Amino acid sequence: MFFLRSLLGRLVLLSVLAVAAAGAGWYFFIREDNKAQQVAADVTDDVRRAAAASPSPAASAAPGGSPAPSAPAASTGAGGGLSSLRGASYRVVEGQGSAWYLAPEKLASLPTTSVAKGTTKEVRGEFHFTAEGLDPARKTTFTVGLASIASDQSRRDSRMHQALETQKFPTATFTATRLVGLPAEFTAQEVEMQLTGILDLHGVQKEVTWKVQVKKDAATNILSGLATTEFKYSDFGITKPDIAGFVTVEENVQLQVQLFVAPA
Repeated sequence: MFFLRSLLGRLVLLSVLAVAAAGAGWYFFIREDNKAQQVAADVTDDVRRAAAASPSPAASAAPGGSPAPSAPAASTGAGGGLSSLRGASYRVVEGQGSAWYLAPEKLASLPTTSVAKGTTKEVRGEFHFTAEGLDPARKTTFTVGLASIASDQSRRDSRMHQALETQKFPTATFTATRLVGLPAEFTAQEVEMQLTGILDLHGVQKEVTWKVQVKKDAATNILSGLATTEFKYSDFGITKPDIAGFVTVEENVQLQVQLFVAPA
């Protein structure tokens, strides 16, 4: 009996030590503390060269060769006054911008949380303006390739791709329907706007609104834009990912997209 109790005690101790070791490994080697980007990035020489070298993409092109969905009919709105951007069109400078998620996660046995980040540079899109806001006759949209999203942990990436079902739904597409806050013109001074539309993610279409911060490169007409939104996994029928039951994520996830767009 004493032997059994001793053996049981050792097994319990080993289990506790294993959990502690897993927690220490997560805290010191896997745990991340990524933060949301706060301002639109500066336009670099690489962006300028890429904008000058790349032709305007087809309006209907999307990562993976899939056509982007048709824009829903809707009116646009402005944030006061008329803009001089009537008829202006911009295209995303491919390979220079990026999109990423920020997902709070925690180890099951610890109260401490961290923020994981997965990023892709596969972003395409076009933007079309009138004096009042968006041009309803031309589709303003951007598409993000989900299959290439990667963090610094392959196990996390595997769970995230499973949750997003990227083999079945390799892209996410946002089609704008309303823009609020369009200035008379873009300058080097950052302005904030609200861009509302339909996000097609995981086979679900849902209206979302992005906070968009935009500034113009002083040396060119290239615009730098940072778009930020937040939603729940359940909004798009996504099962929250976890890593072997030890690491789980919270329900809310934040998306950010850093775009550089050049006159089309």
